[in-house]
Amino acid sequence: MPINMESKLPLYYQLKEEIKGKILSGVLKEGDMVASERELSEKYSLSSTTVRRALNDLVHENFLERKAGKGSFVRLRRVQKDLRKVLSFTNNMREMGLVPSARVLGKKMVPAKAFVQESLGLSKGAFVFRLDRLRLANEIPIMLETRYIRDDLCPGIMERDLSTSLWRIFEEVYGHKPYRHSQTLRLVTISGKFAQLLEMEDNSPVYLIKGITYLRDGQAIECEESLYRGDKYEITFEAVAG
Repeated sequence: MPINMESKLPLYYQLKEEIKGKILSGVLKEGDMVASERELSEKYSLSSTTVRRALNDLVHENFLERKAGKGSFVRLRRVQKDLRKVLSFTNNMREMGLVPSARVLGKKMVPAKAFVQESLGLSKGAFVFRLDRLRLANEIPIMLETRYIRDDLCPGIMERDLSTSLWRIFEEVYGHKPYRHSQTLRLVTISGKFAQLLEMEDNSPVYLIKGITYLRDGQAIECEESLYRGDKYEITFEAVAG
């Protein structure tokens, strides 16, 4: 609806409802950036104070989120991660109607630490391929992952494009289809570089998930230590009464 200067409804409320309507109707989609305060002021002939109050209300009502130095964006709804399913990040995002992407932060061969040795059945002193990636949904960073991959099962993997689905590479390139994935979860807080990468404040809560991916023959092909944004993920599982 256009802004009605003669209406008894406050101008900030009218603007808020205008933007909210575009979000609810799908004109503005999750992850989309809304116009800046200056642009909205000029478009609707409103004061910056009025525009700021409308945007603040939308932030408080969880329709928008602000990113320092970037602007206001339509908030991403919580992603449901079902711990019962063997489901890649890519397929999980597509199930939710989101567009997945990945940014490779680092890849190298490293000595296997105790967790990796135990998870992958490696001997002391063995080396393993380490992959660090930032995972995004609709261009919003929601997960920071570190994967440790057996290079004997995936020779030459370092040279491949690793910004796509890793599990698809396992299956289509190396003929290793993930069959089972065990996971443990605990809640931690992050600060500094990790918080910056996930665009979170220092001491923000995240889920730390450690997992192991197995093939049908029981071999472990990879393990992970990943940080999932606590404000973007909803973890689900099912328990049976004993």
